[in-house]
Order: sequence, then C-alpha cells, then structure tokens
Amino acid sequence: MLVPEGAKAGRISKPYRLRGEVNTILEPQAGNYIEPDNPLFIDIDGQRVPFFVEELELVSSEQAIIKFEFIDSLEAARKVSGCDLYFDITHQPGPSDTGDDLSNLIGFTASDSVSGPLGKISDYLPHPMNPVFVIESEGKELIIPAVRDFIKEINSREQSIQFILPEGLTNL
Repeated sequence: MLVPEGAKAGRISKPYRLRGEVNTILEPQAGNYIEPDNPLFIDIDGQRVPFFVEELELVSSEQAIIKFEFIDSLEAARKVSGCDLYFDITHQPGPSDTGDDLSNLIGFTASDSVSGPLGKISDYLPHPMNPVFVIESEGKELIIPAVRDFIKEINSREQSIQFILPEGLTNL
C-alpha cells in the first residue's frame, strides 16, 4: 500500500476517558472536515495507519475528542498519544468558504464523475449567497456552484478537481 500524503489534520495529545478516546489538537479548519465513518491516518513510527473515526466531539475549533475504531482501551490510546493525524489523500479537506482558498483553484482541470472532463476553471466568483466556479469548456462557459457537496476530490499535485454534479447541470 502506498503511504498517503494527505493534509495534516492535527496531533493526538493524550488519552481521554477509559474507552480509548483521545484528545486531539487540530490544525486550523480541520474540525470542519473530520467525519465519522471516514478514516484518518495516524503516523505511527513513520507509517501512516488508517483508523476510522467512530465518534467525534468538537470541543472547540482547535480541539476535539475522537474515538477511533480498534482503539478501545486507555492503554491503546496511550500508544498513539503524541502521533500526528492526516486526512486520507482521496478525502482531502475541501476548501473553506473563504474566497482566498477557492480562488487558488483557478487554472485547475475540472471533471465530473459521470460526464467526464469539463474544462479548466477560469474564474471564481465569491458571491456571499452563491459562490461559483467559471469553467471554460469547448468555447463556452459553465457555471458550477462552489459548494462542498459537489466537490468529490481536489488533487493539488495534478492541479485537478473532480465534481459530483447533479444530472443535467452541465447541459444548462
């Protein structure tokens, strides 16, 4: 298995309670993207090992209590204390709702998981009620809502973004 090189989510600081929960110090905005039933990778001795999040309690924007699958005792929680957490490379956190992050996607190649290649993102319009991407596609412009639910994957290395768009949206 290739070691994923996902974005850092935070660091496990110490055990919390007796069932294996851990107190975690989060990277900025990371708490918005940690979801139950999705894995986080715990860096154990230089190897990133996937653990599924069973329970998540956000204490603040910088701290969370997380219960991982297979870490179910105080002793197991002690073993991962001090380890860094990373997101799965296929489940990168999407951009936050600030215009600065989304405007960084200009120039990325866009595709839809069903209809295939769409074109290149030529602009981002940060309207507060309905931010959108403008995609140049075969001499015309596609307008795609810039919402997290439509973004399947962002690959910074390949400068590509894959959407999951409602049927017919690309035909408008």
